[in-house]
Amino acid sequence: MSKKKVLYYMPDNPLKGRGGNLTRCNQMLSYFQKNSDLLDVHFISSIDWDNESKEEFHLRYPDIQLKIFLFNLPKSNILKYLIKDKIPKQISRAIRRNPLDSSTPYFRNKFKKDIQENNYDIVVISYSTWGNVIENIHGPYFIIDTHDFMALQYKIRYEGHKKINIGKLFGNEMSILKKFNEIWTYSIEEQYIFEQFTNRKITLMPVSFPTVHLNEKRTIKYDVLYVASANPHNVNSFKWFLDKVFPLLENVNIYIVGKICNFIEDSPNIIKLGIVDDLDAIYQNTRICICPMITGTGVKIKVLESLSYGLPIVTTRRGVDGLINKSQNGCMVSDDPLSFANNIKQLLNDQQLYSKTCAEALSYFSQNYHEDKENKILNDLFIPS
Repeated sequence: MSKKKVLYYMPDNPLKGRGGNLTRCNQMLSYFQKNSDLLDVHFISSIDWDNESKEEFHLRYPDIQLKIFLFNLPKSNILKYLIKDKIPKQISRAIRRNPLDSSTPYFRNKFKKDIQENNYDIVVISYSTWGNVIENIHGPYFIIDTHDFMALQYKIRYEGHKKINIGKLFGNEMSILKKFNEIWTYSIEEQYIFEQFTNRKITLMPVSFPTVHLNEKRTIKYDVLYVASANPHNVNSFKWFLDKVFPLLENVNIYIVGKICNFIEDSPNIIKLGIVDDLDAIYQNTRICICPMITGTGVKIKVLESLSYGLPIVTTRRGVDGLINKSQNGCMVSDDPLSFANNIKQLLNDQQLYSKTCAEALSYFSQNYHEDKENKILNDLFIPS
C-alpha cells in the first residue's frame, strides 16, 4: 500500500519559542512522525532557521522531510532579484491590495512548483495570511489551519485607524478561506462565523494534550505561573496585570515562562524563568496559572495546556474565548482587577475551593479535548482506510 503524501506549512520555526501556535505545530509534527509508516510528510517553513535548528528537527522528526522556503529571492544577483521578485511583488501589491495576504509572487511560484513536482494528496497551510499560496493550483485536498481569526486581529490592533476597513478585511479573509476544501479552527465562536460565511467544511479541532493527574501532596515551587510568548496581546495584557492586579497581591510570587520575559522589567516577587527546556517539570510543581488577557482572539493554547494538568486558571473573559464551556471548566473569570486578585488569593488559600476547581479542570478537559477525539479526526483524514 502506497503512503499518502502530505505537505504541511508553518512559517515559524516550531523549535524556537513556547507560543501556542508553535506548541500546536509540534503536536501535528509528532502525529505525522508517529504515523510515518503510513504517511510521507514534507514540512515547509520559512522563519528563524539555522543549522542547529535543522539538526534538532531531523533528530526529533527523522522521517519528515524539512524544506526551508525563503519569502524573498536573495539579492546576490540583482537583475534576477528585480525581475523575479521585486517588480512582480510591487505589481502584485498594486493590484491585490490585501493586507491579509502575506504571500509574494516569488513565494507562490515556489509553492506551486513544489506541489506540482510532488503530487501531494493533502496540503495543510497554517494561517489565512498564507492561504493564497494555493491560488490556481489543483489536485490536492487543501486544508487551511487558521490558528487565528486574522481580520479580528487587525481590528484589535488598528482600532480607530482610518485606513483600515474591517468589513473589507473580513471579506478578504473569507475569500481566502473559500479557496480551501476544509477549514480548521480551535474556537467555537470562529467555527460559527466560518460556517455562516464560507460554505466549506469546518472542523473544530480539539487541541489535545495527555491528561496529567498531579499528586495532591506534590512539592509546590511555583505559586502562580504565567506562560506566554512575546506577542503584543500578551505583552499589553501582562502590563495590565502588573499595573492593576499585582499591587493588590501581597507576598505572592509570580513566575513567568517564555519570551515575554524579555518585555518585563525586574520587580520584587516577579521571577522570570525565561525559556525552559522542560515545561512539564514546571507544571508538575505549580499551584495555579494565570492568563490575564485583555485583547486577543481564538482559544488560548496555554489555557488548554494548563487544564490538561488539572491546574486552575485565573483569567479574564478573553482568556476563555474559544472554549466550548465558559463555566465549571477550571477557570475563574473576571475582568475586574480586584476580583482577579481575590480569585488568585482564594485558590492559594482555600484548599476546598482549590480541589473543586482542579477536578473541574480535569473533567472539562477530558470530556472535550481528550487525545482520542483529535486522533479520530486526524486518522479519518490522513490514515488510508
